Amino acid sequence: MNKLVFLGDSVTDCSRKRAIRFEHCEESYGNGWVAYVFRKLIANQGQVKLWNRGFSGSLIHELRNQPEWWPEEQGQVVRASISNVFIGINDIWHPFWKGSRHNIDKALEDFRDLISLLKTRSDEIVVCEPFALPCGEVTQQWWAPLNELSDGQLKICEEQDVHWLGLQDQLFNDAHGKNEEYLVDGVHPTDLGHRWLSTQWLNFILEKDLLGKQVD
Repeated sequence: MNKLVFLGDSVTDCSRKRAIRFEHCEESYGNGWVAYVFRKLIANQGQVKLWNRGFSGSLIHELRNQPEWWPEEQGQVVRASISNVFIGINDIWHPFWKGSRHNIDKALEDFRDLISLLKTRSDEIVVCEPFALPCGEVTQQWWAPLNELSDGQLKICEEQDVHWLGLQDQLFNDAHGKNEEYLVDGVHPTDLGHRWLSTQWLNFILEKDLLGKQVD
């Protein structure tokens, strides 16, 4: 049985239900792209276990400090078939609204530590590129630190032999300038944006044959 763990911030969290009674129920997957991924996989794969471990507002270094940030079964740490990491946009956003300086070097150090730990718990790791679109909260000043973060994450993935799912360029292309139809505030996806993201992810794992079976 494939076991999938999705780590991230609010884009992954999407109001998921955290109580134990919701474990492996659709309510625990939230109402965003992870839920769309689950519905497609369960329809085509059958036996899939999925854990959403998105934490709204989380910075990279905060992720592992969250309660139950990683799933367990019968008191044992789950070994994931695929760990998906989609984190970092808050390391760009928060300094802007706090009026503080960005520390991309620290964010990348935290990201490297996270990937190193996940390699001991996962058969495969997929990292989704943090993305934004110029609307809502996102101004021209975002692009320099965001590009630095993305380039740094990509370099670490290449060094660690981890899968990198590039998203920013594809999102620019697919949005065709209708940015708020995809990201309501430049960061958080609309329903269309969540569907788009789930399709990008599913196409990627199909292309890489990470689950060993076709997902139509």
